[in-house]
Amino acid sequence: AKGQTFAAKMGPAAVAELYSPPRVTAALPRPVCGQQLHRSGLVAGSTFDLHADVAGVAWDFTQPGDRRRALERIRAEKPYLVVGSPPCTMFSRLNVNLNAKKTDTAEWGRRLRTAEVLLTFAAAVYKLQVLGGRHFLHEHPAGATSWEHQPIVKLRARDGVGAVSAPQCAFGLHTGPSPFPPSPSPHDA
Repeated sequence: AKGQTFAAKMGPAAVAELYSPPRVTAALPRPVCGQQLHRSGLVAGSTFDLHADVAGVAWDFTQPGDRRRALERIRAEKPYLVVGSPPCTMFSRLNVNLNAKKTDTAEWGRRLRTAEVLLTFAAAVYKLQVLGGRHFLHEHPAGATSWEHQPIVKLRARDGVGAVSAPQCAFGLHTGPSPFPPSPSPHDA
């Protein structure tokens, strides 16, 4: 594939994770001069997690300062791929159908605004990747309303951006017994 050729020809290609503890990056070597690379040519890049990244730092992307610092690091590192997993709870149709009417209207609105800030920031990171000729992977369930959120709609309309749906259980995602059939999760790339 063209991306793999790029990674091999241009040296190690970093993978960064947004809104995630190290998952993909945990399976890749850290870039060290002279180190044997993963067979893919990929190396672990930065992680930006709401709880704790690889260095134990928690990022609060509701705060402009944390968003600015993360964007500066991504601009400097220029990762080959950013894997983004912004919280999808407020965009879940199941959550909306079961909990919206049970939750205080002001509290629901606050949670939704926070989720929109986090999603919009993810879209800004993805756009930065696209404008730099690099890649992103946005992970959200297929039925999530986030796919209809304006920054995601605009991003998906760009040349070279598309969506792929895939069952996540094939990648080790198991949430325990469920009365619902597994649903595919589209990935923008």
